[in-house]
Amino acid sequence: MDRILNQLETVDTFSGAMKLGFKAGLYGPAPVLLAGMIGFGAMSHGIGLSVMQAMAISFFMYALPGQIVFIEMMSMGVSASAIAIAVALTSTRFLTMVLTLFPQIPKTSKEPSRLLSVHLVAMSSWAFCMRDFPKMKSEVRYGYFLGIGLICWLLAAPGTIFGYIVSEYVPIWITLPLLFVNPLFFLLTFTEVVIPLNKRAIIVGGIAGAIFYQIFPEHALLISGLGIGSLVYLWDYFQRRKKRSS
Repeated sequence: MDRILNQLETVDTFSGAMKLGFKAGLYGPAPVLLAGMIGFGAMSHGIGLSVMQAMAISFFMYALPGQIVFIEMMSMGVSASAIAIAVALTSTRFLTMVLTLFPQIPKTSKEPSRLLSVHLVAMSSWAFCMRDFPKMKSEVRYGYFLGIGLICWLLAAPGTIFGYIVSEYVPIWITLPLLFVNPLFFLLTFTEVVIPLNKRAIIVGGIAGAIFYQIFPEHALLISGLGIGSLVYLWDYFQRRKKRSS
């Protein structure tokens, strides 16, 4: 991985950046996402989906939290409109990811369609790109993103199939915890940042989530994420203003 990081500043072509992103994906986010998809495949088998249905969900939805919500609500017989709203709400995180990632990539006339490549955005690949983009030339960042995004996406369906098959032979308590590898990797990625606000948000959000889940299990994520997260941001904002005025 150190060799890849050392090449970030020197890569100067679209194809070279794409190959570098492909390699970076294999070393970092791709195995993490693969583990999550294996867990999803096992979960799909337990709920009663066919292997083709599980594979299609991973291939076309490609959003693990949304996939879990989708099949759980479907197995409970919830209406299609309610499922659509719930899945859409779980995927709102992609809006902020796209708004923070793509403005760092200059628009060129010969690049592949950005509208299609949005499908390749995932938590782990986004975190890698946000970390590595400042070290790269701006004109090759899109190739790097496509390399990471493609390898992660292409492993989603095979990982789901593998998890579906091995779930018949491996205990469920071994396969299902793999669902949490991806969000855990995403969380640990942000512990490396130098911005104190991000670290405070991780610590306070984690504690608040555990507390509010005991009181309001259905709304704990919204309360701890939007409510407590906003309070942490406001506290940091006024602290910075206070330092500037003093």
